[in-house]
Amino acid sequence: MNVNNIVKIIETQFSETYTHFKEFQYKDEYRGYWDKCIESVSDRDLIINIIFCNDIFAIPPVKTFLTYYRNDFILLTGDKQARLDVFIKRGIGAFWGMVFKSVLEYREQKSVSVSMNDFFLVKTASVYGDKPENLIIEG
Repeated sequence: MNVNNIVKIIETQFSETYTHFKEFQYKDEYRGYWDKCIESVSDRDLIINIIFCNDIFAIPPVKTFLTYYRNDFILLTGDKQARLDVFIKRGIGAFWGMVFKSVLEYREQKSVSVSMNDFFLVKTASVYGDKPENLIIEG
């Protein structure tokens, strides 16, 4: 799978797959968050690390993503704790669900508790399992 293909699939199918989060993709007030999501899957090294953390350490992609971009989210929110509203948190979760389930074709999903109370105020996120055998991410 090529990162450009990942981005193309997400950009063309996200709002159809996750209709309740169409605004997350298209509304200006969420543009900075959407752009960070797209930036993350456009970066081959970062997406490989997010997959690795999910597969090996059972760290949800949302947690890895938010931790990686913490300083950017502090700027986006204007809040030192980068507290995200419920719609943004769920939109980011839907984005990563799209990446892992629809694009990378993982077949299992499990909600787990995450300790992100100091930043973001995220309590749960999904870990994905039963990945395809020959998953390779190309630049």
